[in-house]
Amino acid sequence: MANENRGNLMRLSLTASLTLVLLTPVAHAAGQTKDEAVTIGPWQVEAAYKGQKFERCVMSRETADGVDVRFTRDAEGLNLSMRSPKWKLGRNKSYPVELAAGTSVLKADVEAAGDAVSVPIKDDRFLKSLKLADGLEVRGEGSTIQVALDKSAAGLERLESCYTKNLAPTETNPFVAPSKKP
Repeated sequence: MANENRGNLMRLSLTASLTLVLLTPVAHAAGQTKDEAVTIGPWQVEAAYKGQKFERCVMSRETADGVDVRFTRDAEGLNLSMRSPKWKLGRNKSYPVELAAGTSVLKADVEAAGDAVSVPIKDDRFLKSLKLADGLEVRGEGSTIQVALDKSAAGLERLESCYTKNLAPTETNPFVAPSKKP
């Protein structure tokens, strides 16, 4: 009888150990943060979700002057937005600007809201210049904002791959939280 109890105890112990080993990765994966950012130079690239639905990927950084610069890739394409707590802009106003990257200049109107402006980047030639240039100048009537573009080529490539990866349907595991890949 003692040998039988010892055998049952060993089987129970082995079953408990295997269960623990098998469930630990699942518990770990479920505990990971959903919105993991990837750092490329000064840029942070991350996927943005609304609930479980993928919306966009964002590449962001802050300039030396405290301006938050974001490139957003969504179904509409690429968008540049900038925000500063120092700005007092009119709501629903637009302002003429020149965006200069390398030898390429794009004239556009930025849409304002509170302390932020945004502009879609639809020009392929300008987009190529963004990837190759060392800096971006945003020239407004009142001043010029300098944005260093170090590692922007790699960052913009990662932004595009983030969008493509998260847009495509993938196999799912119902036992872990979905991975939100930047």
